[in-house]
Amino acid sequence: MPIEKTYTDAMLGTFRNMLQECRDKNLSGTAFDEMATAMNRMESLALEMDDFGAFSTKLTTEGLYTAFSTAYGTVLAEEGQKKYAPSGAYDDAALLQQTVAAYETGLTQLDTHPDKEKLQVPVKAVIGLGRSGINYPTFLRLLIEKGLDKALEGAVLSREALQKDVEWAEQLLLPIYEKRNGAVLAKYDEMAVAAAFGVPDTVMFEMERFKIEREFEPAINKDQAIIDRWGKLLQLLHDWVDAYTSFAPYDSRYASPEGMAATQRNIKFYKDCNPGFFKVREDIFNRYFSMGWDDIFIHPSFANERKAKRCLYTDAYVAFLKQVYIQCKPFVSPTKELITKAEQLHNEKTVFI
Repeated sequence: MPIEKTYTDAMLGTFRNMLQECRDKNLSGTAFDEMATAMNRMESLALEMDDFGAFSTKLTTEGLYTAFSTAYGTVLAEEGQKKYAPSGAYDDAALLQQTVAAYETGLTQLDTHPDKEKLQVPVKAVIGLGRSGINYPTFLRLLIEKGLDKALEGAVLSREALQKDVEWAEQLLLPIYEKRNGAVLAKYDEMAVAAAFGVPDTVMFEMERFKIEREFEPAINKDQAIIDRWGKLLQLLHDWVDAYTSFAPYDSRYASPEGMAATQRNIKFYKDCNPGFFKVREDIFNRYFSMGWDDIFIHPSFANERKAKRCLYTDAYVAFLKQVYIQCKPFVSPTKELITKAEQLHNEKTVFI
């Protein structure tokens, strides 16, 4: 799954505009080809990768920002020589003017971005520096000394996207993800306050983000493991009691394309084996998480999964499964009353919400 378009547009939009500007001017040559190669590589990574942090780091470690910018500067220099100095003389002023103009063009592309006020700060600073009356070499030197080159890299970070991550976790009732994403957003705000232009350095922020995500990973994995295991326990009870019903031979869980004999073997398997499977899994569940059967229904994950409609059993069926639990033992069949209740819930379509 490729990186979301919102992120790639914010990160690569300015570079795309620069490349398109050169194409519109019919510029060509080795430097232009290098620009296009770097741009194609960035676009390719955006399609191949699905993690924004890893994608941002990859662009930096492969030197794609530098390669593109260097090639772009060379293209502008070559154009400046042709346009302003037919004799071959080098014109710093013309090159500086074109560079600043390119940033001004990029600035307008951020007008529709929801986080434009923060993203435009470093770009405006670069434009102001270029219009201050200094020459091109001084402009490049100050760009680095003032940290504007890093600020421009950081401009791809969108606080709104981080805020949406928090809201996403809240809406999906994923409390640990919500805490993790909130911690990432808080770190962004902390680094933004300390940053020269209010935008954290991309690489440094991604390193901090990586540390936060690793800190929360054990809790996320544990919570999901608990959910998976109590979910399997409920399913084993469901499949066991339904194997005794009159509709079992026609249910996809048991029915076999090989005929009724194979279907009856499947039904017998569920009847005979599920109680043993359940007891083993219940024991493992207790030993791993110090949780018993009754603890499932008071654990925060149970309420969250049901509220989020990821556990689809109705309240009536959950209550029924608690009755099934009492009778689900190896070498024991459910009572006639329990089987009748299972058929009733099935026929009334009150098993799932």
